[in-house]
Amino acid sequence: MRKSALFALLTAFALAGAATTHAHHAVQAQFDVTKNLILSGTLKKVDWTNPHAWFHFDVKAQDGTVTIWSVETIGPNGLRRLGISDRRLFQIGTEYKIDIHPDRSGKNLGFVNSFTFPDGKVIKVGFPEEEGGEPPR
Repeated sequence: MRKSALFALLTAFALAGAATTHAHHAVQAQFDVTKNLILSGTLKKVDWTNPHAWFHFDVKAQDGTVTIWSVETIGPNGLRRLGISDRRLFQIGTEYKIDIHPDRSGKNLGFVNSFTFPDGKVIKVGFPEEEGGEPPR
């Protein structure tokens, strides 16, 4: 009886690990990394979640219509290494310019290359290890 209980517990851990691994995806699979799109939008919400953080913006078109864009970044630990994990840095209601790789499906989704703050400061996010491993300053 004891061996079957241990087997059941180990099986449950293995299945939980498989589900977690399956949830993570390759950025290149969802987003077209050969294209860049520059948007300006008002920050609505930030989800500081793993494995990737999400930022949600109201983006106003030239005709005045507003669409919601959700953009993915590296995870909170990666953002912390870049020095942008202070949640006060991104203010809800503030307009930012975002450089993204658009979603392959055409949905209003993207993967962030950089944020431009209202004062003109640009912070490269993306995957800094692709550029020699040094985080932007």
